[in-house]
Amino acid sequence: MRKIIVHAGMEYSLWLSNPRMSILLVLLALIHTMVIQPLAQAGGQIGARFHLLEPLAALCNSTLILLILPVGFLVLMADFPRMDRGFLLQLCRVGRLNWVLGELLHLCMAAATYLGVVLVGTALCSLPYAPVTGPGWSAVATDYAAILEDDALKAVAVLLPRNLYRQMGPWAAVAGSFFLLFLCLVLLGAVLLAANMLRVRFLGVAADAALFLIGVGFVILDSPWMWAFPCAHALTWVHFDPYFRAPVCPLWVSGLYFLLGSTLMTLLACVAARRRSFDSMLEFD
Repeated sequence: MRKIIVHAGMEYSLWLSNPRMSILLVLLALIHTMVIQPLAQAGGQIGARFHLLEPLAALCNSTLILLILPVGFLVLMADFPRMDRGFLLQLCRVGRLNWVLGELLHLCMAAATYLGVVLVGTALCSLPYAPVTGPGWSAVATDYAAILEDDALKAVAVLLPRNLYRQMGPWAAVAGSFFLLFLCLVLLGAVLLAANMLRVRFLGVAADAALFLIGVGFVILDSPWMWAFPCAHALTWVHFDPYFRAPVCPLWVSGLYFLLGSTLMTLLACVAARRRSFDSMLEFD
């Protein structure tokens, strides 16, 4: 266990010092433009302020934003797992199984850090607009479209679907949405890990992209096939009907979907690592 933790900590510290981390600033700028400003503009139109948690809920429940967040994470994890000239030395020191499990722990730490920065950064960007706090949704989320009707900004309705605010409060929505998104990012990273151990790194990236793009298409079409892909399971609002309390798909089923997928990819990576030959240093130049 100690070897796993030490290896994960070393990889995590190298990941934090990667120059690609600057992409988080670009991501926060996009979030400000695509999420916070529309909510603030909508609030100005009806003389109300949005809730502090509503931009956070919108991050995980807008189909377009949900595409951007995994893309940003995959860019930051582009070289995951790191296999440079020092890789063979690490492998000999910690062992193959411990190396895979250490990489998985590093992946979980990176996903949690990424979402934590996005969450805190979005909240800080929202503060200048003096958002309200409380147990319930603001009028911007619940009444904006009804008040302005045809003059309402279409983007606001897309950011906060009624399936979401009619079925749960903002605190539960943010907590549940970010947890599902965390599990989704871990699954995407586990696919990269397994693909790398099978010597098909490019197919891992292609598989992640295909899973999300096809899944988004099925969500837009409202097809039952969407539940075969990660995108639908990461969108909290898709789990609910706008009017009936009974969920279309229980949230725990989506959590189980991500956990089983990540476990399967990790087992595949472990088996491939045990069978793969790492004799040639030239492979990792």
